[in-house]
This record gives sequence, C-alpha cells and structure tokens, in this order.
Amino acid sequence: MSAKDQTKHQFLVHQAQCARLENRLDEAVQFLAEAFSINPQSIPALKEKALLHQQRNQWSESRGCLELILSEQPENPQVLNSLGHTWQAEGDFIKALEFWRKAIGLHPEYSEVWQNIALANEHLDNLPEAVAAHQKVVALLPENAKAHRFLGMAQLDYGLLPAAHQCFERALEIAPKDPENLWQRFFIRALVGDFPDAWFDYECRFSLPTRTTPDHDFNKPRWQGEELPDKSLLLHAEQGYGDTLQMIRYLPRVSERVGKIILWVPRPLRSLVKNINQIDELITEKPDVNTFDLHLPLMSLPGVFNDSLETIPNIVPYIPSKRNTGNSKIHKIGLCWAGSGNQPLDRRSIPVDSFQPLFEKTDLEVHSLQLNSEIPAGLLNRSSEMTDFQATAEIIEDLDLVITVDTSLAHLAGAMGKRVWILLSFAPDWRWGNEGNFSAWYPSARLFRQNYGEPWIEVISRLTQEIETEKNGRP
Repeated sequence: MSAKDQTKHQFLVHQAQCARLENRLDEAVQFLAEAFSINPQSIPALKEKALLHQQRNQWSESRGCLELILSEQPENPQVLNSLGHTWQAEGDFIKALEFWRKAIGLHPEYSEVWQNIALANEHLDNLPEAVAAHQKVVALLPENAKAHRFLGMAQLDYGLLPAAHQCFERALEIAPKDPENLWQRFFIRALVGDFPDAWFDYECRFSLPTRTTPDHDFNKPRWQGEELPDKSLLLHAEQGYGDTLQMIRYLPRVSERVGKIILWVPRPLRSLVKNINQIDELITEKPDVNTFDLHLPLMSLPGVFNDSLETIPNIVPYIPSKRNTGNSKIHKIGLCWAGSGNQPLDRRSIPVDSFQPLFEKTDLEVHSLQLNSEIPAGLLNRSSEMTDFQATAEIIEDLDLVITVDTSLAHLAGAMGKRVWILLSFAPDWRWGNEGNFSAWYPSARLFRQNYGEPWIEVISRLTQEIETEKNGRP
C-alpha cells in the first residue's frame, strides 16, 4: 500500500470513529467500507467495525470482527477482553470468563479484566471467586474508590459485613462526596441495624447517577418533622409498591404535626389506602405546586423522625381490614415465589419446583398469588382476581398464612397484620436485616433465610417442617 493510500486509509478510519461517537452510524459504515476497499485486512478498521457493531447491540457481528483480529494477534489481551464483553452482553458469563482468564494469563496486572472477572462471578453467585478478583483490583488500584466499593459490595453479599464496612469507609476516605459510596455504606449500616445513622446515608439516593425514580423538589421546602398545624404536606411515593406500603405506617405520627396530609400514590394502591383516617386528600397524579406547602418522599420519613429499629411505628394492622376469617391453624396458604424480574440480578425469586415439599402436603389448600407466571397443577390460581391491591388484600384476609419471597405482597400482608412467612435470599434487602427470624417492621412476619450455597428446596423443607410442627400442637 502506497503512502498516499495509507494516509487516506487512516483518515477514513478516523472519520468512521468520529461518526460512530456522534451516533452517525450509517456514515460510519460508509467510511469503513471505503477503508476496507483500500486495505481488506486492516486491523484498525476491524477494531472500529467491532465497536460499531457493539453500539448497535450486534454482539455476534462484533465478535466476528474481534476473532479475525485475534487470529492475527493471538496474544492481545485487549482483544480477549473485548471478546469477553460480547459474550457478557448476551448473558453468557461462563463464556466471557474464558476469554477474560486468557487475557489475565497474558497480562496479570490488567485491572479492568480482573474487575470483569469479579463481576461475572457475582452474577454466577461464585462469591469467593468474586471477592478474590476484587481484592486483586484493589491491590492494583489502591487509591481507586470504585475498586474498594466493588470489593465491599461483593463482601456484603458474601456475608463478610465487617470487611465490607471497612471497604466502604475506605472508599469514602478517597471520595467522600461520591453518593455511590454513601449508598453502599447505607446498606451495611441498615443490615446491621445501625439506625438512625443509616438514614443519613440513605438521603444520598437522590444523587445517584443510576437513580430510576424522580426526585420531586416542586420548588417547595422539604418537611423536616417540625410541628406545622396550619400547613399542608404532600407525601409522595418514590419507589416500589412495597416501599410505599412499608412507609405509610408513619401517617398517624405525621398527622400529629401537620394540618393536612396529601398522599400521592400509584393508582393500583388507591383503593387500598383510601380509607386510612389520616389521609386528608389522596391523589394518583402529580399535583399542582400551589396545592400544598411542603413535601417529603415517603422513604425519608424514618430519617425525619430519627428512628431506630426500636422506635419505628410497628403497630399492625395499619391497612384497614374488612374481615379476617383466617384460622389459628394453618390450612389455607397463599403463595408467591417470584418477583417482578426487573432487577438485574434477581436473587429473590425461587424456582417453583423448589416448593414440591409444600405441594405434597395434601391437607393444605395452596392459593397461588403469583402474577404473570405458569401455575403448577393442584394450586388454586387467584391471579385473575388480583386486579389491584385492595382486591389482593381481600384474598389475603381469608387465608391462614401467606408465604412469599421479598415482594410487595410481603409488605401488604405484614401491614394487614396477617401471618406472613418471607423467604429471603442469602443476600437480603436492607430492611430485613442480616440475621434473625423476625422483623422489626412487621410483628406478624417470620423470616426464612437462605444460607449461601444452600438450594432453595432445603429452605422450603425447613418451612414445611415448621408447618408440620404447628399442626402437631405447637401454638
């Protein structure tokens, strides 16, 4: 290739890169086609083409380009790293690990790859391997706050709480204003019951770059818990249904300090909460700013009251109940085994086959409270009746026990004062704490915890044995 062609080829690849970065993808394709016409084996053009395919989520096509590069550069750790990413993007973490381990074999101090290895092992629940890989990243990048935070997150999942806490504190030393570091410290504080200090960290959620729920400031002051008998307060839901159900317990306490409570909730909750005495106005759409004086997200209420686990309001039921025909003995059971599936790493859902020991109990009447799922034979499918939370509550009222994973159903049953057994993964959400069988939030709840590495069927077996014990006379 002549010097002139070489210069033109480099120019075209550069133009393709600029077009890709500006999301002018069709133009990028044209530039690359011309570049390949000059040099069909161009490695720089292949690299750019691989990135172009990735930007279009064309992972197989990107992988084809990278494999051609690898055939020419078999010991290129960057290419191996990129190949791993293409498999990761398609959800094949095992295949991704193959390439990342090859890259590390060639370049043992490649910190980015060590982090990829760590995160892939987290997705596969290989937590010892994940922790070890994160530790390698920290050793290579000792002043990197993100490296310490990621190590702490893996240790947290693995149950190494003191070590995780140390990592989060170190991350905060390096980057004290990073909300991601405060957010992770909140989790560790909450899990060990370090309230009210944990609530301080919890307020950083509005500054998280990955936040999915809006922070409504309304250009109105946030309520700080002061007594304002002549003012109206907008309390607004900000996260999931369960979070809202958990925090409306504060309405009686709030009503003692403000003149009027306006509650903004998602529409499916309206019929359930409309009869709560402390609500002066119930809305399901964003209100006009001129209709209230102050506002507060519901999840900020525990912090406003500076509550510990010993002082949170936990008198149930705080959801109005029409009837309660459940028996003291367990016969009719409501069952929910899966969450919404909208979490990137869903550890809370349980394969329905794991409940076989429960289904084999012929003296139990099992009612399925599971939405959007195939229902096993022998269960009474109540999903068509669950049109909103009020309808679901009416079903729950006639049951003796609700067995559920960590979903809004757990909060609904708990708020109703219904007996509810909650199945928690080895890495539970902060509100359930890190140990113990009972919840400070819901006196009627019993917690069944999965140990790390324990199949769910063993947890279900323990639960089934507990039912048998009660049938045999234990109150």
